[in-house]
Amino acid sequence: MRVRMIDVRKSFGQNEVVKNLSLDIADGEFLVLLGESGCGKTTALRMVAGLETVSGGTIEIGDQDVTNVLPKYRNVAMVFQSYALYPHMTVAKNIGYPLKLRGTPAAELDAAVRAAAEKVHLEDLLHRYPRQLSGGQRQRVALARAMVRTPSAFLMDEPLSNLDAKLRIAMRVELKRLQSELGVTTIYVTHDQVEAMTLAHRVAVMDEGVLQQVAPPKEIYDDPANLFVARFIGAPAMNIVKGTLENGSFTVPDGAVPLGSVAARGDIYLGFRPEDAILVPVADAMLRARIYSTEMTGNETIVTCDMNGEQVVIRADKDYEGALDAAVGIDLDPGKARLFDRDSGKRIRR
Repeated sequence: MRVRMIDVRKSFGQNEVVKNLSLDIADGEFLVLLGESGCGKTTALRMVAGLETVSGGTIEIGDQDVTNVLPKYRNVAMVFQSYALYPHMTVAKNIGYPLKLRGTPAAELDAAVRAAAEKVHLEDLLHRYPRQLSGGQRQRVALARAMVRTPSAFLMDEPLSNLDAKLRIAMRVELKRLQSELGVTTIYVTHDQVEAMTLAHRVAVMDEGVLQQVAPPKEIYDDPANLFVARFIGAPAMNIVKGTLENGSFTVPDGAVPLGSVAARGDIYLGFRPEDAILVPVADAMLRARIYSTEMTGNETIVTCDMNGEQVVIRADKDYEGALDAAVGIDLDPGKARLFDRDSGKRIRR
């Protein structure tokens, strides 16, 4: 079901933590709220759930204005960072508890519990208690408990953050597949950009309570709207270099990058992704630098270069070897370079 947030605000005393947030989440869409801790993303999710009152604006679920509607009447299901399972109940009873509260007949409840358990591959564990389960299994119980209600929307607050790295990857795959099969509108909060990029149909990046950009993952990565998004998305992040734009050429003390016809001029930032540049002989290079460090990660080598006091990161071949402090040249694809205003940080369109 469609979820809309229209100019939603939230203040705690004089501290405004969510500022005029507007999002239109389509029926069946997987939207991820992404940002650093304290940016307002969890507060926004809790307002949709009805767990936080709204200081201003409107929240709609489907055709209903739920801004002032109690949580139990919103028909949304939350999955939290902590599993929040009842330790004295079996898996089956934990999953079926929301239906029990509704007074669902026993036969119907049992069928719904088994169907939900099968979707998350827990049908053989229904007799167990939470203490007898692994972390991933407990999280799947929490997911099944949310699913059994057939909600209008899933609201997920960092549900994978308590899992180890290997299990988190496996659960990401399962969660993405499950959401696609169920087709339920999902709002997912995380500070992990990899989770956001791999799971979402669209990513909404927030900073200090303000929505910075909302777009599909590829657009967020390739065409960041401002410096914050450019620096936040990507591991390693986008390289941001301070320089001057004059006569279609971006110039720094250690070289220049020809950009062709550009209306802007003066002091700007140039951004480029580590994979959009290569290391070349110094004599033939657009930019000159010295190797600061190299990190062999298995499938590639991450080369950090010092360019007149600024660090620039390049993804090189896994067999690349370069001595520390050795002089190197850097070439980049001008078509993939991004320009940002020095004062506002906003993207300069070309």
